[in-house]
Amino acid sequence: MVKGVAICVLAASIPLFLAVDGIQSRRFAQLEGEIAGLERAQAELVEKNKNLITGISVLASADRIEALASGQLKMRPAESSEIIRVEMGNR
Repeated sequence: MVKGVAICVLAASIPLFLAVDGIQSRRFAQLEGEIAGLERAQAELVEKNKNLITGISVLASADRIEALASGQLKMRPAESSEIIRVEMGNR
């Protein structure tokens, strides 16, 4: 009798295990899709970051800054007689 009940319980649990497996498979596929989307977003952000770093390098170049200073701002290098050195006491 106990053996028969155990077999019935085992047979009845097979569809339950299949349902749980299906739910896990669907959840896994959903998470895979989310991961793929996040990886695409990360790749786009990395590319945007590279472009921003390149832009910073261009804007911070010494030649560009010198051209702006002398052209638009009418600046020139200081003469040695125009330089004042200030020394602070020990801190």
